[in-house]
Amino acid sequence: MAFQQGLSGLNVYSKALDVVSNNIANASTVGFKAAQAHFADVYAGALNGSGASQVGIGVGLAVVQQQFTQGNISVTNNALDIAINGNGFFRLQQSTLDQTGYYTRNGQFHLDKSGYIVNSNGGYLTGYNSADGVNVDTASIVPLTVGTEGIQPQQTGWSSSLDAAQGGLIMGVNLDNRDKKAASVAAGSEWTQLTPFAWDSTFNTSMYNYSTSATIYDQAGASHTLTNYYVRTGDSGAAARTWDVYTVIDNKYMVSATPTQLEFEPNGTLVGNTGDYRFELDLSATVMQDGTAMDLTSDTGLNWFAQSPGVSGDFAFYMDMGKSTHYGMAYNTDDIIQDGYTAGTLTKLSVDEKGFVVGNYSNGQTKLMGQVVLAEFNNPNGLQSMGDNLWVETFASGQPTIGTPGAGTRGKLQSGSVEESNTDLTQELVNMIVMQRNYQANAQSIKTQDQVLQTLVSLR
Repeated sequence: MAFQQGLSGLNVYSKALDVVSNNIANASTVGFKAAQAHFADVYAGALNGSGASQVGIGVGLAVVQQQFTQGNISVTNNALDIAINGNGFFRLQQSTLDQTGYYTRNGQFHLDKSGYIVNSNGGYLTGYNSADGVNVDTASIVPLTVGTEGIQPQQTGWSSSLDAAQGGLIMGVNLDNRDKKAASVAAGSEWTQLTPFAWDSTFNTSMYNYSTSATIYDQAGASHTLTNYYVRTGDSGAAARTWDVYTVIDNKYMVSATPTQLEFEPNGTLVGNTGDYRFELDLSATVMQDGTAMDLTSDTGLNWFAQSPGVSGDFAFYMDMGKSTHYGMAYNTDDIIQDGYTAGTLTKLSVDEKGFVVGNYSNGQTKLMGQVVLAEFNNPNGLQSMGDNLWVETFASGQPTIGTPGAGTRGKLQSGSVEESNTDLTQELVNMIVMQRNYQANAQSIKTQDQVLQTLVSLR
């Protein structure tokens, strides 16, 4: 009798309808991967076999296999929403101490009260930590945490990324070779003689050719204005290619009554090595316009600046003018770089395609918080679903290979986005009709077999 075959069909297609219904139910679940029911025919086993006359005894559900195809990526307004574009899974831990790995494609993350990056169920996103804010420690994988505290100020000249000999302030200008004003002019010359430069109450624009200002920062993060006044020394020969540079802080404190000098070749480049134009700004011996000496590095109520680390002398930082030129073109400030900044508060977080989590601060600075890692499996279909968009490794999946996004065959990350479910609703609705028809057909085979049996028992 064919009851067993029909019954197996009812069981299998009922489960297949469950699979289809589950796919449809999760059509809007971020990171969900649709499944397919795979069927297999069933035959009774016999030692001697049955040859061509063997009749099957029904159908079985071989496996319910998830399809790890890429879902569509949609944009959100949360910087910690992260989509994987390509292969790989996010790795999660259920606590900071339990290092058991859980894996997901759902990249909806946020910060908890302790600053950890977590998902909606409190799972901790893991990756490489950054202790110094510049590099990541790839020796261990840990739950990623974001320091929400502000960033301390940094005095100009105190950057660890700048060698002390390169200076805390880099300033490059082009001093117009055609300018016909100088401090010393020969009798009968067509040039205009400048008023002698004097840092006193008579100071005015007739004393210099050009000026350039830059913002610098003291050790408390307060900003100050540093201004260079450029004076051409003569109207001929080497004097015409030499410029005195007077440096003033806040238009109140002149760094030195003796100017530094820029000397140029006839072709407009600096004489000698550019390293010769790294000047020590001695802020312990500044002069006010009334002639009063002022030490901006002493603890006298001002105490603005401190000496740069790793260098000696009574100065606060270096000013590098090795990029200056003397071409026959308009005066221009080509480059101003300084390494100081004021204190700042965390304003936003961003995650780039390689998984680097970066904090952006109100003072324009950035700080590396860590790096998200991705896990890959040789057989992702061997993963065991745990619910809550999570999988765990099994013997069938193999152990994960963990690394940075974009490396090898791992996908890249897209911040402010999520990967949608890969459920194809149109296909699933068609599958539902097919499974329904198959279920009805198997029910009909049982009904038909029942009618045959009724006929048999009615024989006399």
